[in-house]
Amino acid sequence: MIGRCFLALVLGFVLSTISLTLLPDLGRIAGPWVCAGSLEPGPRVHGLHYRCLTTEGRVLTVAPDQVAFRAIPLMAAVLTIPIYAFLYRRETEVRQAQRAVEADLEKAVPARAEVLRIVQHGNLKRQILLRAAELNLVLWVQPPNGRPYEAQVDWIVEEDGLGWMRIGAVVPVRVNPLRPQNVYPAQPWAHYAWWSRG
Repeated sequence: MIGRCFLALVLGFVLSTISLTLLPDLGRIAGPWVCAGSLEPGPRVHGLHYRCLTTEGRVLTVAPDQVAFRAIPLMAAVLTIPIYAFLYRRETEVRQAQRAVEADLEKAVPARAEVLRIVQHGNLKRQILLRAAELNLVLWVQPPNGRPYEAQVDWIVEEDGLGWMRIGAVVPVRVNPLRPQNVYPAQPWAHYAWWSRG
């Protein structure tokens, strides 16, 4: 929970900073603290510029850092709660998906599957970081006690296993007879992409 709060706060500050840079009008919320009148953004020639139109009709220049030091924390405070709620909901969804996969695997039985089609997709940064590829596979699954069927799945395949993934290859898998479309790899170099679970 503390980690989630900290991350929400950091993201709130980051989003507030970006928002103020892109939409200088948001700096007006700092007006009561930096201007005895109306705070307005000035022309953007080189960075942010603000001016204060006082009640006496004078125009005073307000340093952008004065506006930023007050506007960004205010916006971050407003954004932190919805960001926290989003992170909490996402973590809950992840835990539920992982628990569903674990429950599926408890009832899964060994089977074999032939690779009919391979489509590589997914996040390139994730692939570089994990040194693996996210593959969308069409498999012809042959369960031990049932009729063969076609299934489409997403697997994360490590570099060591990419050579095995070719059309026509037969790979060991595990399937839950109650949910036959969820086909799990039965080798250490491949992992089921639980976030794509339907």
